[in-house]
Amino acid sequence: MALFYKPPAKKPEPLASSPRPAATPRSASARELAVHAAARKGVASRPLAEPPGGASAAGASIIDWSPGYASIEVLQTNPGLCAVLENAALLFASGQVDPARALLEDSVVNDHDTKLSPLAWLALFDLLQRANDRPAFDQLAMQYIVQFERSAPAWDERAPPAAAVEAKKGGFVAITGKLSGASATQLLGLRRAIEARVPRARLDLSSVISFDDSGARLLAGLLAQARQSHVELTVERPENLRLALDASIRKGREAGQGAWLLSLELLQWQRDQATFDDRAVDYAVAFEVSPPSWDPPRGGEQTIATNGGVEASVPMGGEPETLVCTGVMAGANTPQVNALADFSHRRNVIVVDMIGVERVDFVCAGALLNTIGRIEAQRKTVQIVGASPIVRALLLLIGISPRHFVKKAA
Repeated sequence: MALFYKPPAKKPEPLASSPRPAATPRSASARELAVHAAARKGVASRPLAEPPGGASAAGASIIDWSPGYASIEVLQTNPGLCAVLENAALLFASGQVDPARALLEDSVVNDHDTKLSPLAWLALFDLLQRANDRPAFDQLAMQYIVQFERSAPAWDERAPPAAAVEAKKGGFVAITGKLSGASATQLLGLRRAIEARVPRARLDLSSVISFDDSGARLLAGLLAQARQSHVELTVERPENLRLALDASIRKGREAGQGAWLLSLELLQWQRDQATFDDRAVDYAVAFEVSPPSWDPPRGGEQTIATNGGVEASVPMGGEPETLVCTGVMAGANTPQVNALADFSHRRNVIVVDMIGVERVDFVCAGALLNTIGRIEAQRKTVQIVGASPIVRALLLLIGISPRHFVKKAA
């Protein structure tokens, strides 16, 4: 029995839980929108900045021991993207150049992350160069020097404004239908370009569906004249005609001299001496005459356009070393992406020159990412050279790793 009275203990009243403030909805960033759009379009799910691997707090280079690659790879964990640059890259990819420029111009002054992103500044320099706005470029250069305490990019006097690129191109001649003696009218423009030595002249053979002996002789003679006169000429998309010529000369003498001469002439422009020498011997045996001499166009290399916006840079040995992409790359089935898949055959290192690419849209960037992934699954390496900063920002955003971007050799 207790000696002292103890009042019964009161149960503590439960504390009223204070209501939590409702979370403020956050707007989706360009990166999240890109992931969502990529998922809807079937773009392979990959990291937006880097493939799997550890990351250091300072953003330094690290080593990825992933078994998916043939060797140790050094990865850069900070590709220099910020939210503003991601949005500007998407605007530019969709053709909205002025809004992209306005966004970057405001953000390099007022947005903290953009101020610290060198790639964002370089993308703005890129847009100002494209717009041929030298005063704004020089003003931004002064701001860049103050911000980063290093030299700013120099204005490129050689780069014409985007609107003037087409105007400065040389003459263009296209042959359509059957290449015959009646094609002399279509080839009149080429003859005049050769006589006037028009720079950067182009001959499009993509629409030639057949040929006869007189037409083949006519074109072979003009190409030989252009080559011997050292006229700067690009032969565009001759694949169909070359296939038809190859099929014809298998008949030997029956094919006619025109087919043989045109085939040999195209090999001169392609700088494929090994095939030329073999075919020249066959020509001499078939017709019992001396074949044309090997005398390719002057210069260290000659380019033959293989598709719209795609060229194969051909060295002296005749085997293309670099896939050169130009123009606007848009859509999932763009010729540039299709050519990359074909170009990767029989090569372990695939070099893609994008210095002449004006713009890449979002869908094409996703297709390019998938193509690179399939190539690398075969333990091959893809290197991208010459991509401008605003184009590079989009490719980084879509998931192409910084390790793919290399400096163009001097």
